[in-house]
Amino acid sequence: MSYLQRYKALTAESPSQTKTEVLNSISNALPMTIDKSQREDLVKALLSDLAVSKGGVIGSDETLPALVALKTLGRDPSGSTIIVQKEHLEVLHTFAKSKATENSKEALRCVANALLLIEAGRGTWLSIGGGETCLDIMKRETAPDYVFLGARILFVATTQQSDFIVKAVTSLGAVDIVATKLDSLLGLMRAGRPMSKEAMIDTLKFAFNLLLQYPRMMQAKAKEGQDDPANKPVLGDLWDDRFTPFVPILLHLFNSLPQTTSSPLAPPLTHVIHALLSVPVGPFAEQWFSTSATSTPTSTKSETAFSKVRQRLSPTSPPSGTLPLPNAPKDALRRGYDLLDATLATFTPEDPDDKSVRAKCREMDVSLDDVAPPLALLMARMVREDDEARRRMKQWILPSDLDRSTPLEKKSNFLGRCLRLMTSVYFPRLKDSVGEMLFALCNSDPNAMAAQLGYGNCAGFLFNKGIITPPTASSEADIPSDPDINPITGAKADESPNDVLAGMSEEEKEREAEKLFVLFDRLEKMGMVVNPVRKAQQEGKLEELP
Repeated sequence: MSYLQRYKALTAESPSQTKTEVLNSISNALPMTIDKSQREDLVKALLSDLAVSKGGVIGSDETLPALVALKTLGRDPSGSTIIVQKEHLEVLHTFAKSKATENSKEALRCVANALLLIEAGRGTWLSIGGGETCLDIMKRETAPDYVFLGARILFVATTQQSDFIVKAVTSLGAVDIVATKLDSLLGLMRAGRPMSKEAMIDTLKFAFNLLLQYPRMMQAKAKEGQDDPANKPVLGDLWDDRFTPFVPILLHLFNSLPQTTSSPLAPPLTHVIHALLSVPVGPFAEQWFSTSATSTPTSTKSETAFSKVRQRLSPTSPPSGTLPLPNAPKDALRRGYDLLDATLATFTPEDPDDKSVRAKCREMDVSLDDVAPPLALLMARMVREDDEARRRMKQWILPSDLDRSTPLEKKSNFLGRCLRLMTSVYFPRLKDSVGEMLFALCNSDPNAMAAQLGYGNCAGFLFNKGIITPPTASSEADIPSDPDINPITGAKADESPNDVLAGMSEEEKEREAEKLFVLFDRLEKMGMVVNPVRKAQQEGKLEELP
């Protein structure tokens, strides 16, 4: 007998043990043993019987194994397609709202799997009040696995703009609920509670969706009839003061989340960085850059707002392990610099395009070109929007007494690693984001950037930004003025070419020649010089090697 035939053979009078055995056999079945048609019929039958509150095939003792069987069948898109139909989601919604915790959790797991696989079902879930139910779960529940399910469904259901997002922010208290829940989850993570990390990750993803979508929807509403694709906002361009309670907790997490893997950048910290990219620096500069970790600063507007929210939503004391927000280290600039420095030192200590770098990324299961660029862009934003932050970071990376006796890109420090990345082939996003950070550090002045770093190190980046004119005098007051500094390398030209070549192997000479060819090729395309190698080739002055 097939699984469907065995299930259809059950009646309300069948022994509970027999029903449970059949349901467990469906849960434990190998995916390939149930074809598409049988899977769809089983899902319909289970949901039909779950909808019957009394006197049906599935009684109270069989509800949980039935929901587990439904969850298993829904892992295949053919099963989830049936689950996301409105009448079926309504059945699961009834169980999700119940106080029978395990039944509620299994129903939520069914919904989470289905909405992840079938995008069309997300709006349906929100239309039947599922979003409100998940927010209520996040508000009232403390168990991390329960919070995780509510946050996961809310994250998946808000990836696209919807009326629910506006309602959640303006009238359902979603910002307050999320801010308070992040605070309590940090304490649970420190205490080692299972699923607390996963719950924080998906709560942060939901927060990111709110930060991304709500301001865009408000701007679109304000500019109805003025559609201009050229002025479409990008991440970080928009802000709404309704999100002010997010600021202190996000910065608190950024500054205090413990490292949980061998990589300096890993979830949930990476998701905190994504959310912070939407937070403006200027209005909250005191919280971004307060450098005293021991003194207690005057409470800012956003900290006061968050404290009131925490007291209102969590009348009892915070969970053990949660630090009072004002006492957390507050220098996000230093924290970001240290994190990026540690990340580059871990993965790209020398040539970023060496195959050993990619091997290490695979070994540590890290996609460097995905996890590191947001942090570099966050650093760029900090120094771009705050003059004091730019001055401080410039002193760390490009001090006035910088040793320029060796090529800057060969240094074994943060600057050297950044410059080597700017010519990387295998990490294009990280290359661009590091370039943006250094560009912001030079006050977004291409001439200052060329003077500080050497035009050869930043020519490709400037060309990609559409800046193709040769560098001229800069208005920056602290650019190098030493006439011995080579404007192409940014280093002092105190060695003759022969002295430099004498210490190189043949392979190193070939690599340097290739770099020069690429540089001259770029300059030629800009109309600044004629590539001497190409010119010599055209004039027949190059000899072919035997």
